[in-house]
Order: sequence, then structure tokens, then C-alpha cells
Amino acid sequence: MRFVTVCALVLSLSFAAGAQSAPATGTINIGKIDSIYSGTLKEQRPYLVYLPPSYSDTTYLPQRYPVLYVLDGDAHFHSITGVLQFLSSATNGVLAMPEMIVVAIPNTDRMRDLTPTHTELDNDGKVQVALKTSGGGPNFLQFIKGELIPRIEMAYRTAPYRVFVGHSLGGITVIDALFSMPTTFNAYVAIDPSLWWDNRVLLRRTQAMVSKPGFAGRTLFVGQANSLQAGDTTVNVHFASIAQFNSTVNALNTSGLRYGFKYYGGDDHGSVPLITEYDAMRFVFDAYKPDIFRALEDPSYLTAHFARVSAQMGYPVHPPEMMLDMLGHIEMSRDTTKAIALLRLGTEQYPTSANAWSSYGDALMAKPDSKQATAAFEKALALKPAHAHATEMLKKLKK
Repeated sequence: MRFVTVCALVLSLSFAAGAQSAPATGTINIGKIDSIYSGTLKEQRPYLVYLPPSYSDTTYLPQRYPVLYVLDGDAHFHSITGVLQFLSSATNGVLAMPEMIVVAIPNTDRMRDLTPTHTELDNDGKVQVALKTSGGGPNFLQFIKGELIPRIEMAYRTAPYRVFVGHSLGGITVIDALFSMPTTFNAYVAIDPSLWWDNRVLLRRTQAMVSKPGFAGRTLFVGQANSLQAGDTTVNVHFASIAQFNSTVNALNTSGLRYGFKYYGGDDHGSVPLITEYDAMRFVFDAYKPDIFRALEDPSYLTAHFARVSAQMGYPVHPPEMMLDMLGHIEMSRDTTKAIALLRLGTEQYPTSANAWSSYGDALMAKPDSKQATAAFEKALALKPAHAHATEMLKKLKK
């Protein structure tokens, strides 16, 4: 019964918050299109940017966000932003990962940019004219590292955590980035990567790369599709190459790399990206999701939990201000003492937030403790003189 009651409260608050911010009419903007001239590639490069819902929400203090970079950006922009928005949302109490900025990179010459070496031989060893521009991967990665990432970090509020996602040829570009510039990203997601490329050139490097230190603090998730064909009479080199990569990493990994792998027997090469994106985010951020019911029982749990999250992600990660506010208001109808503890934690984590102090004042009024509540509301007004709720509550207290 308690579980059902708390779930109902979480759902009602999260849906109410969503309803308040949703426009009655107009359009829904998923992202924006921008571009940058690359001196490395000698061309104008478009990119798409998704900002999480809280990015422009003035209720809470402005935050910084991890950034996910995805290749074949026009193809995967909708799926990856949908997965991230769902998993990081308070709706249904998910909160399984932090909100993130997404930068999607469309192609101009896919064969050039998403191949680590030059070859004109396909996976059957046959010459293909379409491969004549291949081998530009190193330049493309230098563009991302030296030009695109600095542009994004100058334009947006970013946190020091980056994820790199690619499918097929994009998958080998992700693995090449792990091997060649491992400190550029914190987590790498290779979806059904084309490890057959150029006589398995990356596969032949894998043993040496994973059997020595060098990837501490880095995460790699690989998803493999069922690319086997009924009636195959020869080895499916695409399928076999991924399987061998997985075996090599599992057997020889002493590099410090945190590695995850999943085989999707019910998905082919084309359908596997969406489900892999979901599973990869759950793996990359497996330490993030807090136990909401435990937090309601013991507010100090959140401090310890996010200390563990910070250790895994490599920088200080605080309980989201929105989460503390939501939990504190849930407890106000159940246990005033715990509500005060949760909302006091909000003022400690976000001492310059007028909303945090105003919410703390609400909890103190419910105690009731009019003297401390007055001080909390006055603090909120000092931080934001036009704060309507704090103004209204102070008037009530003076009466």
C-alpha cells in the first residue's frame, strides 16, 4: 500500500510539472541545426543539437550537462534524444541517468570520414569504386576533437563527461577513437561495428590495445545484431569479426576498460541501433539511478549515493535540484521531519537557488516553525527579489 501511495504521488507531481510547462498550442522543438567551418576537413560541417528540457527552465539554477556525440546524426537524432529524454525524466520516476546535451553529426562523405584506413576492397575482398575516398577517419576524429568539441563547450553549459556513439562504419570510428584518443570521451558505444573493415585492421590491433594499461576510467559498450543469413555457406565476416572482438576483450582486458556487450538475436543490422542505445545508456550510467523509496526514508542516502556516482563519472555530480524539490514536497504530506531534511539538503547543494530556499520555507511552515520559515523565505527573496511564492508566504507569515 505504501508503494502504491508513493508511486501515485511521484506520478502526480511529475505529470503536473510536465503539464505546467507544456504549451497549449504551437510547435515542439526537438533541437536546432547549426554548422561550423572545419579547417581540418576544408568544408562547412552541419550538426544538430538537442538540449534537455531543464536547460532553459528558470525554476531551478542553471546546470551543466554531459554531452553525447552521435555519428550518422541525421539517422539517429530522433532515437537517441528520445531514449535520453525518457531515461533522464522524472516522469514515472525513471531518473536512470543524467540529462544530457546531444550533438548529432550528419555525413558529407560518409565513406571518407567513417573509415580508419584506405582500402577499396569490400568484406568479400572485391574492389568497389564507392570506397575510393575511404581512409579519412583520422582527420574526421581530429575535426571532432579539435574543432567541434571546443565549439560546443564554448556555446553550451557542458559538464566534463562525453559519450561517443556510432553504428556500423560509425561503430568502427568509435572504436578507433577509443584506441587513438581515449581521453577525448569517457564512454564509447559501438553498435554492430564493421570490424571486417580493411582485413580486420582494428580487430588486429585489439589484443595489443586491451592487454596493457591505458583505458582506466573509460567505458565501452558493444551491441551486436543478428546478421547471420539463412543458407550461409561461408563465414559471415561481419558477424564473426564482432564475435572475435568480444572474445578478445573478455579474455585479455587488463587495460582498465569497463566493458559491456550484448547480442540482439531478434534484431538485424538496421534495427539494432535503437535498442542498443537504450541498453548502452543503462550500462554507461548503471550507478546513477537512485532508490527513490530509500531516499524518502533516509534523506542522507542521496548524499552517499551521488558520491558514488561522482566517483564513477570522474567529476562532482549532485542530486538534481528538481529531484530534491520533488521528494521534499512528497514528504510534506507524510513526514514533516524528513521533508525538512530533504529540502534543507537542497539549500546545501544549491545555496544560491531561490527556489530551494522557498521550498525549504514551505517545509518549515508545515512543522510549523514560523521564525525559521521567515528566514528561509527572506533568503529566497534576497537571491531573487521577484520570487512570487516567497513574497506571498512572507505576507501570510506577517499576518
